[in-house]
Amino acid sequence: MRIFFFITKSEQGGAQTHVAQLTQWLVGRGHEIVVMSAPGGWLALEVERLGARFISNAHLDNTASPLRLWKSIRTFLRAVESFKPDVVACHSTMAGLVGRLSLRSRIPTIFTAHGWGFTQGAPAMRRLLLPFLERMAGHFSSKIICVSRNDFELAHRHHIAPDENLVQIYNGIDLPLPPPPFHLSTSATFPPPPPSLHVFFIGRLAPPKNPFLLMEAFARLDRALQEQTRITIIGDGPDRGKLEELIQTLKLQTHIELAGSLPREHVLARLREEADLFVLLSRWEGFPYSILEAMAAGVPVIASRVGGIPEMLEHGGGILLKHEDAETLARALTLLIQDETYRVFLASQARLIAEQQFSVERMCERTFALYLLFPSQPL
Repeated sequence: MRIFFFITKSEQGGAQTHVAQLTQWLVGRGHEIVVMSAPGGWLALEVERLGARFISNAHLDNTASPLRLWKSIRTFLRAVESFKPDVVACHSTMAGLVGRLSLRSRIPTIFTAHGWGFTQGAPAMRRLLLPFLERMAGHFSSKIICVSRNDFELAHRHHIAPDENLVQIYNGIDLPLPPPPFHLSTSATFPPPPPSLHVFFIGRLAPPKNPFLLMEAFARLDRALQEQTRITIIGDGPDRGKLEELIQTLKLQTHIELAGSLPREHVLARLREEADLFVLLSRWEGFPYSILEAMAAGVPVIASRVGGIPEMLEHGGGILLKHEDAETLARALTLLIQDETYRVFLASQARLIAEQQFSVERMCERTFALYLLFPSQPL
C-alpha cells in the first residue's frame, strides 16, 4: 500500500512517536510511506532513518494565519497529488483539520485523535470552538481512531462522527529488556548522594504539563525524605524560567536536576537505568507515551487522573491522583519513598500491564487493518 502520514509538528512527542512506530512497522512489511510535517524536528530524521520519505511543509503550524494556512493546504495537496496514496492518515489537531477539510473524502482519510483538544480540563475557548470544527472534519473522515476510551466517549458525546466511524486503539510501546533490580546513576552532572531514590518527570515544560505541583509536593516532605530523594525533569519549554524560580524559592536546588531536552534514546536509557519512580502531572491529557515508556521499563507511576491515564493504571502499576492536589501527591510520594516492597510490587505490575495490554505490534496490526478497508481511489 501507499500511505501518506500528515502530522503538524516533527518535534519529539507522543503523536510523533506513534507515527514513527507505524512507519517502521509498515516499511518493514514492504509498504511505501510518505510523512509530511513541519520541518526540523526529530520525526523528520527518524522517518528517513526508517527508510520512508519525509516531505516538509514549512507553512504548517498551530497558528490561524490565513496566508500560512492557505500555503500549507496547497503544499499538502500538491504532495498528495504527486504521491497518489491509497490512504491518508492524519495525526494531531491542525493537520487533522487541514487534511480532512482540504481532501473532503476524495481519498480515504483516517484521523487519529491523540487526545481531543476539547478534552476535560482544556481551556474554555478550545472546548467551545473545537467540537464544531471537529464535527465539520468528521464528515470527511473514513475512520477516526481514538487512542483511549475517554477519547472515544468524548467523540461520541460531542457527535464528532457516526459511531460506526469511531474506533478505539490504544497506543503501543516496545518492551525493553527488564531493568536491573537496583539502579545506579550514570549522570556525571548530578551524582546521587547514596542511598537515594530517583524520581523522573518527562514532558514539555508548557501547558498542560504541571511540574510545579511536583515541586510544591516535594517541598512538603519531611527533610529526611527529601535528603534521600532526587528529581530529574527532562524537557524544555516556555515554563522553564518559572519552574527555575519556584525551585529557588522553595530552596530545592540541590535535589532537582533540570536536564532540558534530550534525544529520545537518551531519555529512554536514563528511564531504564536510573528511575525508581515516574511522575506525570497534567491538567489534561490524551494517552501519554511517557507513562507507557515508564511502565515498559518497570518503573511505577504517579499520575494525574485526567484523559486516558486512568485506563493505563486501572489494573495497577501506579497511583492516580486527584487533580491539582499537592497534599495528596506528597502523601503518595511519601508512601512510595518509604515502602520499597510496595514500590517493587507496583513496578512488576507496570511491566506486566505494558506487555499484556499495550503492545506496539497490536497497535500496528489493528491500525493497518483499518487501512485495508479502503481500496485505492484516484484523485
